[in-house]
Amino acid sequence: MNEKLIISEQKTELLNLFLGDEIYLINEPKYYDSIDSEGGNKYRFLNIVMHTATEIIAPESKDFFFKMANAIQNERINMDADGFAVINISNYPGLTWQNLEKLFSPKFCIFWGVDPFTLNIQCHLNKGLMHNGCKIISVESMEIVKDNLEMKKKLWAMVQRMFEMIKK
Repeated sequence: MNEKLIISEQKTELLNLFLGDEIYLINEPKYYDSIDSEGGNKYRFLNIVMHTATEIIAPESKDFFFKMANAIQNERINMDADGFAVINISNYPGLTWQNLEKLFSPKFCIFWGVDPFTLNIQCHLNKGLMHNGCKIISVESMEIVKDNLEMKKKLWAMVQRMFEMIKK
């Protein structure tokens, strides 16, 4: 018998069949030496997404994201593709915030539709927080925000505070 007897997390009905009603899935911390990202991370602006698209930024959200990122400008920052890093954490089970700090040294971070609590960051949706010198905000996914004017306004207000942008 050459088959591996591994049951995927997505097949919980099979687990239930074999193990009964009590099933505990444990997401053990894992360290990654590298994480695929898009952008140059010059300004250490980390964007965390989670989706199943093959590209890091889902194609339907690219225009929205680049317009938002390129609008970030103040006396110290003129954001472009070299200024940020976007990662899709769906392929990195067990990823920790400490691992991200080691690889990206973020000073700014947006969780796009990703629950920060999964990385032990105590930031609630549409709120901000300072953690180890990194300004963090949590918002809905890009796919949701890009089509909702109120959410875009709320996001932009949070981004302006995060980057200390002054209206002129």
